[in-house]
Amino acid sequence: MEPIRAACYIRVSTEEQTEYSPEAQRRALDRYAQQHGMMLLPDHIYLDAGISGRRAETRPAFMAMIAAARQKPPPFSVILVHKFDRFARNREDSIVYKSMLRRQCGVQVISITEHLEDDRMSLILEAMLEAMAEYYSINLGDEVRKGMTEKARRGELQTAPPFGYRVMDHTLVPVPREADVVREIFKKFLSGSSLVSIARWTQRLGVLSHRGNPMDARQIKYILTNPAYVGLLRWRPSRADPTPLLVPGRHEPLVSQKTFDQAGERLAQLSLRHGPHARPAGERKHWLAGLVRCAQCGGGLIFSRPHYLKCGRYAKGRCAVSQHTPVEPLEAAILAKLRADAACRRPFTVSAEPSATPQASLHRELTAIERKLTRLREAYLGGAESFAEYRSAKEALTDQANQLRQALATSANREPENVKERLRRALTTLEDPAAGTEAKYRAAAGVLERCTWSKAEGKVILRYRLSL
Repeated sequence: MEPIRAACYIRVSTEEQTEYSPEAQRRALDRYAQQHGMMLLPDHIYLDAGISGRRAETRPAFMAMIAAARQKPPPFSVILVHKFDRFARNREDSIVYKSMLRRQCGVQVISITEHLEDDRMSLILEAMLEAMAEYYSINLGDEVRKGMTEKARRGELQTAPPFGYRVMDHTLVPVPREADVVREIFKKFLSGSSLVSIARWTQRLGVLSHRGNPMDARQIKYILTNPAYVGLLRWRPSRADPTPLLVPGRHEPLVSQKTFDQAGERLAQLSLRHGPHARPAGERKHWLAGLVRCAQCGGGLIFSRPHYLKCGRYAKGRCAVSQHTPVEPLEAAILAKLRADAACRRPFTVSAEPSATPQASLHRELTAIERKLTRLREAYLGGAESFAEYRSAKEALTDQANQLRQALATSANREPENVKERLRRALTTLEDPAAGTEAKYRAAAGVLERCTWSKAEGKVILRYRLSL
């Protein structure tokens, strides 16, 4: 008789769990497999070390095991675990994944230390074990948060050091060069410099964040609002509590309380003047906004009052070139090029490149919808979505997919469209004074795959969705 092919899943949350160490679990699983005539497959021993069992999607080995079990046919028929709480400490995850494995894959999950018979009472016992595991996990999380909050109250460091500091003996210690940059950031901001100009200043200096990235306006704002620079430590006990805990730290402040308060007052004034996100309300301000791209970084150009376009990434301090240009001459140049190409005597044909055809675009959209359906189903199986949310979202995505399939079927029976005809139709909308901004944007986007503006060269480059 051929032995039962088995996989095993091993998980430890912390290094302190010596009684459930990976080696101890592996030895116990090997013994169980030998005693019960099972063949433990070396390629299907899955280990998540130092990872919580609260959420399945955060455990890479667990998700790899589930993916292997869903193969046709599955390479194993049994998954061995030391205890059910190694498989999951969330009842919903446990129920969903066990049910999927059992019904769709024919794979059974067996706890080698919690023997269950194949009867109705075992269902109740298994549910009790799952509930106890979830209770333990939630209670442990609460106790950990309480301990961390108590440490925060004593002024002990709980987070990574902010820019300007490093950690020595559990205490923040200033890094001289970074500390000078922090002080200069406050000085420049209070002298009237904008967040973006300060970000560009740090980039010119070659200053990088602790994650190794150039600073942008958001990081400058975070520095200006971080109480660590006046000697305080900030700790949020829980996500549900909006009020952070502020306690005196043991570290050296980098700026005075007066300087910090003045920076906060100026930030508040700027917020009142420009709004929380400093973005214009209402519809798109011009049909070229977002359609034209920066030749330097590839970012979209945004509308800037009264009648200019500029690189959106430059506005956030992420691009070195503004591409700042009046919108009227750029619009006139693009329309003139479209008219010239539409009136060109040289014949236009549909591109032989498959990626440039309308059918290819529909196929890409359909593939994207199908990926969303797959991710949605996995999210539901993983417990991230309720059944009602899953059903509603699935129906909406399925409708979109059916519409795309119908459009593909219709386009397959349609003669290839001349590029000139597409350009003329787009021009009809673009030159119509009554056409709205969004209608013009859609018309242009329908024929332009890419539109790039280089202020340095004084040149705009158009790339059609259907080649010339």
